[in-house]
Amino acid sequence: MPQLKTHNSGVGYHWRVPTIEDEALVLDHHPFGDRHLVLTVLTRRSGVQRGVLRRARGGKAPTAAAAQTMSIVHVDLFQKPEAELATYRYIDLVTSSFPLTRDLDRSAAAAVVAELLITYCPPAEPSDRAFRLGVSCLEALLEETPADTVVAYAEFWILALGGVLPPGAAIAETLDRNGAGLLTAFRNKAVKDVPTTVTPTVSRWLDGQVRAEAERPLRALSFYRQMVPPGGAFDGSIR
Repeated sequence: MPQLKTHNSGVGYHWRVPTIEDEALVLDHHPFGDRHLVLTVLTRRSGVQRGVLRRARGGKAPTAAAAQTMSIVHVDLFQKPEAELATYRYIDLVTSSFPLTRDLDRSAAAAVVAELLITYCPPAEPSDRAFRLGVSCLEALLEETPADTVVAYAEFWILALGGVLPPGAAIAETLDRNGAGLLTAFRNKAVKDVPTTVTPTVSRWLDGQVRAEAERPLRALSFYRQMVPPGGAFDGSIR
């Protein structure tokens, strides 16, 4: 649960403002005003949180590097009772996703993982397992695990954690033995230890499942598939 601290309003009385101090994954950001960002993160103990990160835009902004999608950060944010958005008091970079920008397919895969987390994780609900999934996917991408393996692994576990993964019998009827075996490997191994290549059949099936369950279009996944077709590899072009 968020830690509560007393905040002085400056008008003669006090209220208690929810304050969250936690490790988090950066999921999304967009401009707010001239110099600020609205930053969405997945915290380990308090789930998805949105808040204003002030003075975060511009090349010299010290917090700009921490706002990269899928970076691991430590945050301190609070929200007044009447405020629509929280406010970040500070954000410290723990592990940067910036090295992924050197490889378009890996950076696009990271965006897919972030999109799945922000789509499937309910706001402000504890999401420790989803947080650990995101961290493991980031680490695998940084260690140059094939991007398509990471995307498929994230799709599988998002469905499993959300309780919407079809029963094993239904999977076996849809996929061949190799495909069903790959999903078993996903369940039992860390993503960087999965030895099997993702087949087109498995990629299409997982893509279809997450799209069917999502309540909005998965644009990052669509962009990724323009570069990496199901079961394929990035050839340096965008179709």
